Amino acid sequence: MEDLFAHAELVARVFMQAMYTSIGERVLEELAEAEITYSQMQALRYLRTHRRVTVGDLAEGLNISYPSATNMVHRLEKKGLIRRIANPRDRRQVGLILTDEGRRLIEQIDQERRQRFAQVLARMDEHERHAFINGLAAFIRAGLASGTLKADEVCLHCGTGRDPSCPLVEFHSAKICR
Repeated sequence: MEDLFAHAELVARVFMQAMYTSIGERVLEELAEAEITYSQMQALRYLRTHRRVTVGDLAEGLNISYPSATNMVHRLEKKGLIRRIANPRDRRQVGLILTDEGRRLIEQIDQERRQRFAQVLARMDEHERHAFINGLAAFIRAGLASGTLKADEVCLHCGTGRDPSCPLVEFHSAKICR
């Protein structure tokens, strides 16, 4: 049984590496003329799916420190991908929004990433695709039920794009997705 667990962990690590490099970073290298990092892409994606985001919200949503979020905002603003907007009711509160260029870039990156993922899935037969999806969802549910995984830590914080088929739906409220 221990061999099975070790093999499962190895396959999971290879899968995560494939998703991060081949379907994540390589897309950035090929498409991002603005030369953005994976973390910056995550920030752009977060801004696209959330309304009324402050630097503090971004830090919390990406699970990074406030100073790190501030630095990231500065870099993305310099690249013309986001801009700060003052709250007309409270000038101390500053919101963050995507520029048209930032929105175009993150949509292009996400579309290419989805296409590459779909190409791989298309090479699998229907039974394998369902087994893949069901296996990943079962792993997430088991991890949450055992307490090994924490819903707020693995949540994608998809905000307005919250998908009712997300395997986390039964484990936390929509408030966490915000």
